[in-house]
Amino acid sequence: MPLSIAPGTKLGQYEVQDFIGQGAMGLVYRAYHVQLERTGAVKILQGIAPDPASTARFRHEAQAIAQMRHPNILNVYDFGEHEGLPYMIVEYVPGGSLGDKLGQGPLDPGAALRYLRGVAAGLDYAHGLGIVHRDVKPANILLEKDDTPVLADFGLVKLMQGTSLRSLTGVTTGTPAYMAPEQVTGNDVGPAADRYSLATIAYEMLTGVIPFDGDGLIEVLYAQVHRDSPLPSSRNTSLGPDVDAVIMRGLAKDPAARWETCVAFVDALAAALAVKRVTSTMASTMVMAAAAPATVALAAPAVPATQTPAANGNGRSPSATVAVAYPQPAETVAVAYPTPTQAVAKRKRRKRLFALVAGVILLVLLFVGVAGYLAAQGKTTISLSAYTVTPGDTIFATASHVPANQAGEIQLLSTVHIFPFRSDANGNVTANITVPQNIGVGVHTVKICWASQCHAAVTLRVVDAVAAVNPSPGATPSTTPDASPSPTAPTGTNPTPCGSTPPPGQTPAPRASPAPTPTSAPAPTPTSKPSPIPSPTPTPAASITLVSVSATGNTTVAFHYFYLGTATVSVCQGGTCHAAGTVTVAPGSSTTVSFKTPVGILPTAILIGPAYVTACEAACLTSGSVSVGA
Repeated sequence: MPLSIAPGTKLGQYEVQDFIGQGAMGLVYRAYHVQLERTGAVKILQGIAPDPASTARFRHEAQAIAQMRHPNILNVYDFGEHEGLPYMIVEYVPGGSLGDKLGQGPLDPGAALRYLRGVAAGLDYAHGLGIVHRDVKPANILLEKDDTPVLADFGLVKLMQGTSLRSLTGVTTGTPAYMAPEQVTGNDVGPAADRYSLATIAYEMLTGVIPFDGDGLIEVLYAQVHRDSPLPSSRNTSLGPDVDAVIMRGLAKDPAARWETCVAFVDALAAALAVKRVTSTMASTMVMAAAAPATVALAAPAVPATQTPAANGNGRSPSATVAVAYPQPAETVAVAYPTPTQAVAKRKRRKRLFALVAGVILLVLLFVGVAGYLAAQGKTTISLSAYTVTPGDTIFATASHVPANQAGEIQLLSTVHIFPFRSDANGNVTANITVPQNIGVGVHTVKICWASQCHAAVTLRVVDAVAAVNPSPGATPSTTPDASPSPTAPTGTNPTPCGSTPPPGQTPAPRASPAPTPTSAPAPTPTSKPSPIPSPTPTPAASITLVSVSATGNTTVAFHYFYLGTATVSVCQGGTCHAAGTVTVAPGSSTTVSFKTPVGILPTAILIGPAYVTACEAACLTSGSVSVGA
């Protein structure tokens, strides 16, 4: 039975006024802060068990959520407990939700992009703080009076989760339609899950239906993991293949294959919709153009010169309308030829026109040449530290002429493998690529891409690990050791007869040096034994090891084979990460670094617990967890 709160109940500095409604998380009331003259909404979170561990987790998560300040994220004013149940007081937004608008049908592309941009900005801001929403759906996107989208219920799904079954059936009713595959299967959930949900909302905005529509709960959950959704253009024929490509990448089953940020997804979708609008406009113009009439009909007969026209009803004489009379075949048409002066003036005008056209052509050619030269100078290039590798090897991709501080990705094809990067202030990129173990043998393409386009590519040859260490046919070394001649042996030493070999299992002994004779043959020329081709030494993959974490001291981390000299680190506990800043590491080797443990890494009521560290260079890595001490 839900706990009821009577009007006038004091929750901190807020006084409950009236009941608003009941949602999946519990009861919602309107409350008022007298001193601040501010209205808020009170959420009684009835799905959280009132035990010490759950209460501590709630306080920890609520503190992290309350620290967020963004125009597209609902403000958390306060939190606490009432009769053993936690509550949160949040900003009151009376203008309905995006779910209400989508209930009326698909949105036009302009309105859809406007909502998506606000939501994407809020999500990327939260992800930068290590906070994942986990329940992005239209009902959790509230609308201000000016139609600004505001994300609500940040992190509440994580707070409410007791078991996966409970979170799917009781607490997050309706959510499975927007859940990422890794969320359905119970795997680690990160920012990529929110990006999947955002792509699902974009699909619904533009088509009017969710990707897996009309199925039951179990069927939807199965489809989210095992089936590809129908193309958006199959639901809305006004959408083109570019829109399909953008949204389907957002709905990729593999989190690493999705867009690197929410804003990048919306930018790519806007570009695809713009291409579709331009194409549609051109096609419409070509179809709607009217054909010129084959003949011109005469509206009225010619007016004789001697006839005086009468005024029409609007005061204008009929002579205002020009009537054309075609001459009879017998009539002679008089042609007036220009005078010599007129002919000279016409030739001069023609010369000036030709000179002007020639000048314009020269300017265009000059502009094209300069633009081509500048484009060649600033063309993006990409190179690899090795172009022949075996599965499991790690190599480095370097690129130049990339926009400064540009976020993008290195793509390894044929099956797409994504390696994110961020260029430095000079537009240079260094990223390490670990060749997947399951990649096929053959020639593959490595591309550097950003802003929804790939700008340069090179080829990478993957060979079998056995073929890489065996010499080529025809260069097989002998398994029988050769006897090396003595350095002081005279030229008269008899060579071993051709075809004679020692018995199996017998090691040939060095031959004695007999005295030279006139009939002795010249000494044999020593031949070098072919040595096997050494196996390539793979570049070690970057990794991190969390040594220790202390709530009142330092965090100590061992960095192995980081190559940029710096790493951005965060300390995480309970699924929430706290940024600790940037540390300096020794490139290409192992370094142990200590830095200040971020405030808030441990819940107030828990002094010991598991924690882990994330560190980002060209890509982000996660350490194993360790037990945290005070």
